[in-house]
Amino acid sequence: MRNAVPNDVVPQKEAAGAAHWRSSLRTRIALWAGLVNVALLLLLVLGTAWFARRLILDDARRDTHATTQEAAQRLDGALHVVTITTQGMSDLVGGAQLSPDELMATLRAMVKATPGYAGGLLILEPRTRGDLPFARYVAANGRDRDFIADGYPFREQGWYQRTVASPGGWWSEPYLNQTAGGVWMVTYNMPLRDPGRGARTRGMVSLDLPLANLTGMVDALAHLLGWRVSLVAPAGTLALNPEVGVERLETLDDYIVRAGRHDLGEAARAVRLRQPLQYAHTDAVSLERRFTVVEPVGDSGWTLLVAQSYELVMARLTDALWQLAAVGALLALVCMLVVRKLACHVSQPVEGLSSAAARLGRGEYDMPVPYVARRDEVGQMARTLEHARGSIQRQLREIADMTAARQKLESELSIAREIQQAMLPPGLAIDREHAHLEAYARLEPAKAVGGDFYCFIQTDPDCLWFAIDDVSDKGVPAALFMARTVTVLAEASRRLVQGNDACMFATVLCGRVDVRTGACVLASAGHDAPLLLHADGRVETLPVQPGPPLGFEVGDVFPLWSGTVPSGATLLAWTDGITEAFDADDQAFGAERIPDALQPGATAREQCEGLIAQVHAFTGTAPQSDDITALALRRRLDSAPASPEAPSSQETAHADATVHPP
Repeated sequence: MRNAVPNDVVPQKEAAGAAHWRSSLRTRIALWAGLVNVALLLLLVLGTAWFARRLILDDARRDTHATTQEAAQRLDGALHVVTITTQGMSDLVGGAQLSPDELMATLRAMVKATPGYAGGLLILEPRTRGDLPFARYVAANGRDRDFIADGYPFREQGWYQRTVASPGGWWSEPYLNQTAGGVWMVTYNMPLRDPGRGARTRGMVSLDLPLANLTGMVDALAHLLGWRVSLVAPAGTLALNPEVGVERLETLDDYIVRAGRHDLGEAARAVRLRQPLQYAHTDAVSLERRFTVVEPVGDSGWTLLVAQSYELVMARLTDALWQLAAVGALLALVCMLVVRKLACHVSQPVEGLSSAAARLGRGEYDMPVPYVARRDEVGQMARTLEHARGSIQRQLREIADMTAARQKLESELSIAREIQQAMLPPGLAIDREHAHLEAYARLEPAKAVGGDFYCFIQTDPDCLWFAIDDVSDKGVPAALFMARTVTVLAEASRRLVQGNDACMFATVLCGRVDVRTGACVLASAGHDAPLLLHADGRVETLPVQPGPPLGFEVGDVFPLWSGTVPSGATLLAWTDGITEAFDADDQAFGAERIPDALQPGATAREQCEGLIAQVHAFTGTAPQSDDITALALRRRLDSAPASPEAPSSQETAHADATVHPP
C-alpha cells in the first residue's frame, strides 16, 4: 500500500510551521528556476513590442466602429419613439370622428406619453363644409396655443406646405424656438390623411424634441480625450461639432470649404448618400492622423460621425512599452545575478502539482493529487489541494442536489403562474346597435402567482356579469384560496369557511350591467366600494353596502346596490394592492389619489393602465407589497338621446335588495 497522508487530514505540525531553509522549495526555485523566468520575460517584452502596434491600432479601429454603432442605435431608438408616437396619432385622428376636446385630450396624451419632448402640434382641416378647422399646439411646459384663435397664418408656412405635400414624415433642421424660452429644437412632422385608398391630406401632426436631448446621448463620447463627435441633421446642418456651434446653422459641406478640411470629403459624400463609412485620414489643418466612422442613424436622415486620434493611441502604446522594457531589464539583471543553475528534480514536483491544479481547473476531480507525502512546501501544497479536491467534490454534489430542487420549484411556480393567467379573461367590447360597453382589467401579482382575481361572464347578448376579488395573503397560498372563491357569494361564504385552517379570507365585488340601458346591480363581500367616473369628469363613490368577507364565517345576507351607468361613464373597481401601495417613506397611495389618476373620455384599458402607472410612479423604487388589480367598465352611446339613465347613478340607486343563500 502507498505510504500517504489521508487526503482529508493535514498534520497540525506541518500546517503551522515552515520547512527548513535547506529543504525549502522557495530556496531551490530561487536558485534554479530564475533563468527560465528571465528568458521568458525577455521574449515576452520583445514579442509585445513587435506585435503591439498593429494589434492596438486594429483594436482602436474596432472600438471606434463599435462605439459609433452603439451611439447611433441609441439615437435611432430615441427618434423611432417619436416616429411611432406621431404615426399612431396620425392614424388615430385620421380615422376617427373626434370633438375638439377629444382631439385636445388625445394630443396632450401623446405629449405626455413621450417623455422629454417639448410639445406637439395637431392641424386638422374640415372634412365637410360645415366643420371648423382645428390647429392647436400643446406644450409640455403648459404654454398651449390655439393657431385659429391667434389668427396665425399656419397655411402660409413652409413647414406646413412641405408636410401636407410629403408622402411621409420628415425631420426638421435645428431651429431656435423662442416660444419655448430660446431652446434649440428639432421637429418630426407627419401628414394626416383620411383612411382609405386615394385619401386626401387633412392636416398634420408633429412633435418637438429639444436638440439637447439628442446631443446628450453622445455628449459623454464627445468628451473622451482624442475623440471628436459630429451629428449631422437630415439636410446637412451640423447639430453637434467640436468646432462649429449649432447657432451658425452651417452645413457639413460649408464647413469643409470654410475650414479647408478637404480630408472630410469622403465623409460628406457618405452623409449625402446615407451610407456607412470608416476610413483613416490626416487632418488637413492640424496634420493629425485620425480614424473616422460615418454611421447613418437608422432611416431618420440623421448621421453620426466619430473620429479617434491615432497619435494618442500610439503615445500610450509607446509609454507602456518603455515601462515594460525597463521593468523587464531590471528583473533580468537581478535574476541573472541570483540564478545559476537549473535542477530538473526541483521542477518535477512543481510540474506534477501544476498538472494536478490544471486538472482541478478543468473540473477533473476523480484523480488524487500526487506528492502528499513530501515534507516540504510541495507536500503542504499537495495536501492542501487534495483537501480542496475532496471539499469541491462534496460541494458539487450538494450544489447539484440544490439546483435540481430549485429547478423543480421554479418549474412548478412557472406552471402555476401560467395556469392562473389562463384563468383571467381578456378585455372585451360589446356592441348593441348604438350602445357600447368596454370591459377591461389588469392584474400584476406581487409574487410568481397572486391572490387577486377577476372575471367577465356574458350570460346573454345584452348582459355582462363581472367580479373582482382579493385574498388576504399573496403567493401560492393566496392563489389556491382565490381559486375557491370563484362562485356565488353566499355559496362561497359557506364553502370557504370549511377547511380554512390558515384563517385566510377574501373580499369580492361582483355585479351585472345591461349594455343597452346601463342598469347595474352590485354586491360586495367586504370589498371597497367602486367609483363612477362621469363623462364630464365628475367622480362619485357608489354607496354599495358590503357584506362580510368570505372565509371568516358563513354570511347569509349580502345587500344589493341597483343603479345606472350613464352613457360616457366608467365604473372602476380595484383591490387593496392599489390603496395600500407604499412608497420608500412608507406612505400609502390611498383611495383619495384614485380620482386624480382617472381621465374622462379614456377607454377602459387606458383607465386601468393609467391608474396602475400612477401607483408605480408613486411607489418608485419601493418593492411591490401586494397584488395589484384594477377593473373598468365604460359605457357609451353613438348619440345621446334622452333616457331614464341620464340622471346620476345615486338618484336611481337603492340598496334594499339582498342576496340570500340558495
